[in-house]
Amino acid sequence: MALATSRTGRSSSFDDWQAAKRTIRERTSLMINNPLMSDVRFAVPLDPGSSISNGSQLIYAHKLLLSLSSPVFHAMFYGNMADTREIIPLSDCHSRSMIEFIRYLYSDVVHLTSGNVFELLYLAKKYIVPFLAETCCRFLEAELRETNVFKILEHARLFSEPDLEQRCWQILDAKTTACLQSEGLLWISRDTLSSLLKRDTLSLVDGECAIFKATRRWAAANCKLRNFKPTGDKLRGALKEVLYLIRFPMIPPKLFEDIVVPSGILTEEEISQVHMFHKQGAPTTACHFKFSCKPRGPQIQSGSSDAQLCRCYRYRENQTFPSSENFSSVSESLRFSTNREVYFAGVRLHAHKDEDRQYSVQLRVSGCHGLKDEVSAARGTYTVSSLAGQAHSRLGFDVLVPNPFLIAREAQFTVRISISGNDEAKVSPNKGIPMTFVKCEGIEFRFEGKSRQILEILFYTVD
Repeated sequence: MALATSRTGRSSSFDDWQAAKRTIRERTSLMINNPLMSDVRFAVPLDPGSSISNGSQLIYAHKLLLSLSSPVFHAMFYGNMADTREIIPLSDCHSRSMIEFIRYLYSDVVHLTSGNVFELLYLAKKYIVPFLAETCCRFLEAELRETNVFKILEHARLFSEPDLEQRCWQILDAKTTACLQSEGLLWISRDTLSSLLKRDTLSLVDGECAIFKATRRWAAANCKLRNFKPTGDKLRGALKEVLYLIRFPMIPPKLFEDIVVPSGILTEEEISQVHMFHKQGAPTTACHFKFSCKPRGPQIQSGSSDAQLCRCYRYRENQTFPSSENFSSVSESLRFSTNREVYFAGVRLHAHKDEDRQYSVQLRVSGCHGLKDEVSAARGTYTVSSLAGQAHSRLGFDVLVPNPFLIAREAQFTVRISISGNDEAKVSPNKGIPMTFVKCEGIEFRFEGKSRQILEILFYTVD
């Protein structure tokens, strides 16, 4: 028998290999898939997705070492219903991943790759090895990209990893358009698709039409798996209730006519409802309106130092014109749309010609005339003052929504305001001359309505 020389200078044979290993980790690592002292073997498929009948590999293991790291193995080998088989078939993983899993149980070392991480996460969950699961999740977070976010999201939801799931949603909110173009979208479950379409914070360069196109792709892939021709009825059947999470009223009329209607996915009644919304800005009263009118978009905090608040002044002169009329309260509405995406932040209101007067205000913003689809709201007490840097100009006060929201181009919104005076202060209407079209910061605003108190639309531009 060949001899080996240890670091102490002593000669040792193969039989005293223990003396050559300094730590218990080094010694147990030698036992990975080693028949020496093995008391259990696993029959595992050679390749992912194959069965044991198509070829398997015997993996040698040791009950004691397995049980030290996993309560499941401990119950399996030392419980009241202990498994005494010498060979245990495992058909839910493949040999390379099982060996890597045993490596972690024996040595706390694991070699993760994009090819084995999901199966190792599955094994960690199955055998209750939480620290390996944490390692897998950290690896996936580091690897998270637009191209793989849906695959990672699906596994995060499947294995109940909320932190990893939240990180996926953050990527989807920030880079929605790029994520929707990935192939991974086609293989998510209907439940995950539903969760995606329920989100208000998705960033959509092409607006809600991008959501429709992506959802149609998913439904077409589902039809292909079932050998169905992707007709309108079949696409609708694949989506089921998910169809009603698409916000069709938020798709501009021309795109709706050119892309949505020809798909055959909507009924005549549903198409008519959307047409009515585009025409009137409100759901029909004769029937139940099935689709949300709430716009999507990432929310930014009011007053953020990273964003410059812009002001679109509605009047021909840069000055308010108070009248001699006085009212205890005023309620008005103003409808507007833009030719580019902006973040709506609030409005500046006029109430009186004198500074320091206080008024109670309620602001409501909706995507239509009805309040059923209210997008945002604010209320409070405000004090009349001049706009900073412009003495005696635009007397009024800013009313900001809690979180500015994205307004898609050409989408119509209605702002409703109610102003009432405090301490017997009266509301004095503004007699300035409003304009229908205003260009501000390169963005064209179109206004409809006779509001006299709404001086400005406050907004942030989209980079």
